[in-house]
Amino acid sequence: MAADTREDSSQQSTSARPPSSSSIRDDSQEKLSAAPENANALPGGAINTAGGKVRKLTIMEALKTIQLQDFNDFYKKPCARDALLAGIGAGFGIGGLRGIMGVPALKACSWAVGTFCFGSFVVHEFCQRKRQLEIQGLKRAVQVIDRKKAERQESVDRTEMTNQRTEAGVESAKN
Repeated sequence: MAADTREDSSQQSTSARPPSSSSIRDDSQEKLSAAPENANALPGGAINTAGGKVRKLTIMEALKTIQLQDFNDFYKKPCARDALLAGIGAGFGIGGLRGIMGVPALKACSWAVGTFCFGSFVVHEFCQRKRQLEIQGLKRAVQVIDRKKAERQESVDRTEMTNQRTEAGVESAKN
């Protein structure tokens, strides 16, 4: 026959006692300190349910996605023209000043290229932020215009309603 799975009576008497306050504190501390590895992960969210493995991308695969058309249309992107012109001007100015000051030509060119890159980046980010603020302002303006239009329509409806009531009152007074 199968073995008895019930606990021994001597063990039951010790487990029937209420737990001490120190053991409760220890258990709660263990539960609180057991944080998940990634607190932002959803339960089951990282599991690949399709059964396949996630493919790792390489630099060569990323470079294959770049097309010649991307370079042909680069200047049409918002803020690109302003950023490039500002970078060219800043690079020419700093590189020229360094060259006039007697710094070797290679160092002056390095400064010019670095200033071009940094200046273009800063102007591009500034322009993007300005565009973002402008779009937010336009959204607010559209909301205000819509709200005023609704208020104007309400006032027109109210005046029409009062005009109808006064006309009805005048007609009933005539009868």
